[in-house]
Amino acid sequence: MFPDGIQETLVALFPMTELMPPRQASGFHGIGRACLRMGLIPILRQISRFAMAVAMLAQTEAAEPAASGSLFSRAQTHWAFQPLSASVPGRGSDPASDESQVSPLDRFVERHLRAQGLSPSPQADAATRLRRMAIVLTGLPPTPEDLQAFVADHRPEATEIWLERYLASPAYGERWAQHWLDAAGYADSNGYFNADSDRPLAFRYRDYVIRSINQDKPFDRWIREQLAGDEMAGWKPGDPVTPEIRNLLEATHFLRNGQDGTGESDGNPDEVRVDRYYALEACQQIIGSSLLGLTVQCAKCHDHKFEPITQKDYYALQAFFYPAFPIEDWVKPNDRVIEAPLIGEHADWLAAERRWENGEAQARAALSCWMAEHQSPLKPLWEDSFDGLGSLGDRWSNTVPGEDQPAGSPPVSIGGSVGPAARVKEGVLQLIEGGGSGDRWLSTRPPFSWQPPLVGDWIQVTFDLVALKIEGQAQDSDRIGYVLAAHDFADRGTQSGGNLLIDGHPTGASTVHLDYPGADSKSIGSIGGQGYRAGHNYGVRIIRLEKDRFSLQHWVDGMADGKPLTLSASDLPPGGFAFELCCGRSFQVDQVRIQASPRAGTPEHERWLTYELALQTQVQERDRRLAVLKAQRLPKPGRIAWVSDVHPEPRPVPLLKRGNPKTPGEPVEPAFPGFLDRGQKLPAALPVPHGRTTGRRLAWAHWLTAPGTPQAALLARVTVNRIWQQCWGIGLVETSENLGLSGSPPTHPELLEWLAAEFVNSGWSLKHLHRQILGSRTFQQSSAPRAEAMSVDPSNRGLWRFPVHRLDAEGIRDLMIAASGVLDPKSSGPYVPTPRNGDGEVLAEESAPGARARSVFLQHRRTQVPTWLVNFDAPSLVFNCTRRARTTMPLQSLSLLNS
Repeated sequence: MFPDGIQETLVALFPMTELMPPRQASGFHGIGRACLRMGLIPILRQISRFAMAVAMLAQTEAAEPAASGSLFSRAQTHWAFQPLSASVPGRGSDPASDESQVSPLDRFVERHLRAQGLSPSPQADAATRLRRMAIVLTGLPPTPEDLQAFVADHRPEATEIWLERYLASPAYGERWAQHWLDAAGYADSNGYFNADSDRPLAFRYRDYVIRSINQDKPFDRWIREQLAGDEMAGWKPGDPVTPEIRNLLEATHFLRNGQDGTGESDGNPDEVRVDRYYALEACQQIIGSSLLGLTVQCAKCHDHKFEPITQKDYYALQAFFYPAFPIEDWVKPNDRVIEAPLIGEHADWLAAERRWENGEAQARAALSCWMAEHQSPLKPLWEDSFDGLGSLGDRWSNTVPGEDQPAGSPPVSIGGSVGPAARVKEGVLQLIEGGGSGDRWLSTRPPFSWQPPLVGDWIQVTFDLVALKIEGQAQDSDRIGYVLAAHDFADRGTQSGGNLLIDGHPTGASTVHLDYPGADSKSIGSIGGQGYRAGHNYGVRIIRLEKDRFSLQHWVDGMADGKPLTLSASDLPPGGFAFELCCGRSFQVDQVRIQASPRAGTPEHERWLTYELALQTQVQERDRRLAVLKAQRLPKPGRIAWVSDVHPEPRPVPLLKRGNPKTPGEPVEPAFPGFLDRGQKLPAALPVPHGRTTGRRLAWAHWLTAPGTPQAALLARVTVNRIWQQCWGIGLVETSENLGLSGSPPTHPELLEWLAAEFVNSGWSLKHLHRQILGSRTFQQSSAPRAEAMSVDPSNRGLWRFPVHRLDAEGIRDLMIAASGVLDPKSSGPYVPTPRNGDGEVLAEESAPGARARSVFLQHRRTQVPTWLVNFDAPSLVFNCTRRARTTMPLQSLSLLNS
């Protein structure tokens, strides 16, 4: 595919470093300078990376698998894959110093500096040291009183006393939870590209992390809880719940932190299967980078080219977690929830919930009565009350207006009882989904014009959603789908627009999909904010804004809901109104009405305008009453988004050829990676008390943390390096996500080894590790530059001074709020919402409860990270983030000056 020497050619043209053109002379030197002048270097560098990868693949395709042979040989001696072996160096460089006063950490650093002809910097002043300690440990500045007291405290043990004070602060867990949540891939949404739906219970995992860190729970046990807490608890639904059991169940959310759009995926079976594998692989990738510090995902399609991980190793690892995420018996995110209240909690909540429901019903009933008494008549265009008069097929069809072929295969059976079917029963329309792939529509026979004639005019469609009472169907539909301007189901025409699908969810906004000729429909945004629940009237209103612009407004119980979406005239051709049957969407409706606004200039129009103005006053009063009631409402206790095996007997786990879900290969049994396991012969499954799960995750958790093993040593090194990174801005191993053969070597290998051993020997105590790091002279150095040291080690990798580095996004925001004296004391509970405002910014509304809470409590959606935090490199967490970028750009200064 490529001539010999392709790598050398590409490196000469576009080296991987940022230095352009390259220092060494070459025949391509002039080309490099020309590319630099034209600004093509970033683009060409990406091309070179891709070309090199393709060339390497072509050269190795028929060769011996890269993960065998030499890679395995190198792994046997690679520093990160060995059991822990630590020693302490001799006394420091000052002969007069008492060796007991110099920590082992300082001795390692001093020895490294002496080898470079350097020495440590002097100690920073007291105010700087306290501020540094407070910010690293708690993410908050010391109070002026604390600063004054510390500066005046000349006792030798003053630093130790204040260190313990900050370690005991609740803010310590909040700050260090933020770091772990990055690595664990935590977010408050599922992250699917069409509908980034909410994760309303994810906060329980965040609170569990904060509690565990503040309690200094042994890190090895903490990891076991997150991997297999349900199997450790020995609990099954219906059993009594203790606080410890609840902790263990909440911990398993770690395994579902990754993206999971399976609740929204509704394509063909192949697409659904891909989405399920994507969620399973996200779990696997987070485990690989956060716990093992390895790029395991690179072995999904073939043997890893740079690490001793075969493709079979990848799927053998997957086999440990497959029983919790079985592709064939998939459980959607919203269904992976249990009720586990403590004794007495449920009764208290039930009483409070009854008060809320009664008050809400009274407030809504009062408004409904007012609306019924005062509402002016609207212009009826079409309606169906399903009162049994005439045949359903006289008014509805399984084709759309203008087409002669059914809208879906198999088509909707009108009057049938076996899905897909639509029938009238007990005065309501039942829409019965029959499973299978694809969607199908039940459409009105007549078409309608969806473009109101004059500016300000509107047309609306509404229906009552009725509690489901269909034999063999669940009591609540996952989603509700209906279509405006339905005109071309088969997609044979060339007309753009139409087939406007409103995809309603049980919670949150509704997604809007628009059809395109010759292509699948695409999401164009969302409307509303209330989910779909039986007992309410739903629909949409289309309002003409100007000649070719229209507003699509979600409509709930006769009132606008949430922000509208703007459409063009081409989006709204004439067509029918249809209900969509797809993907488990069996639901029941009544009173379908299509209405229009009264004609402008008529008495009816004047009465309607008067009514609309008066309605706004009534709505405001209703909302005020509901807000008072809502503030007194209690969250349902014990609802936990967890992970557990679906069956006690595991399904076969196929090795996917080239990583393609469409081409499953031979089944793979769970097994530990050979380059770490080395014949330990630990079991791949452990007995579980209740016998309802496979015990595979519990076995893997115990294998990972088994004392004295290479894998436990790797976990300790990965964790210690990441903690060092958060204290210093950069890890002892710069590639904190990769400690494998292809990662960076440690700058201080003996120091890293000693810290890892100290971490394990202390009982895996994070607080003990922080005492060692922050109590050292190295950490307390001045950050002032020194000319002689800068000339030898300008990047300060030898630690001759404390590095100057910018705080992360959350740290900056929290410090500003704390320094202003308005920090909200919120320390747990549901997230603070961060909606997108009219200017396109994502932020907590100033009037919202908790708007000034710490950043860890803000809502973090994968596709909608708070704008201010994004400006300072907060990640979007496609998977997870073990090392944040740290950029410097003008927008950051502007954010600090005017935000």
